[in-house]
Amino acid sequence: GLGRERDVPGRAGGDPAGVIRAESPGLQIVGYRSFDSPITVEPEDSLMRALEVIRLRKVRRLPVTIGGKLVGVITAGDLKRAEPSTLTDSQESFNEVMEGTQVSRIMVQNPVTTTPETPLVDVAVVLQKTKYGGLPVVTDGHLVGVITDSDLLRALIDILHAAAKAAPPAGGAPA
Repeated sequence: GLGRERDVPGRAGGDPAGVIRAESPGLQIVGYRSFDSPITVEPEDSLMRALEVIRLRKVRRLPVTIGGKLVGVITAGDLKRAEPSTLTDSQESFNEVMEGTQVSRIMVQNPVTTTPETPLVDVAVVLQKTKYGGLPVVTDGHLVGVITDSDLLRALIDILHAAAKAAPPAGGAPA
């Protein structure tokens, strides 16, 4: 289910299209989705490293792990709020702050997580209520992936396609 875990893994990247199938309600759980190896950072990494990873990998959040165990999450928004303004500070000052500050200083500790067995609808409710863009997926405290709002949209598309195929044509009588 959903919950908070003290030693939990972080955010991963990459979401292969079309992995969630709507044909079987049993397949509408988080774990049915294929996860790429999660892209992570460590607590002692610099904010600059996290910023570079987020930009290069085109992700919005990174799990922070130690030995595969999730200890926090850092988002692009967290980094944006922490970085000095390039309008008032020099590029040198910006680099100094971003290189000299560790991820652990601004990461969210004990993030809300989910498990592979959690129904997708439960994850959708949490994301909608919290306005989070994704949740780390953990098994026994170890990060196994990240499920994002984009993954849930893909699932919705699959479900709607399956429903459209099963429905009688518009205006026609059922056979």
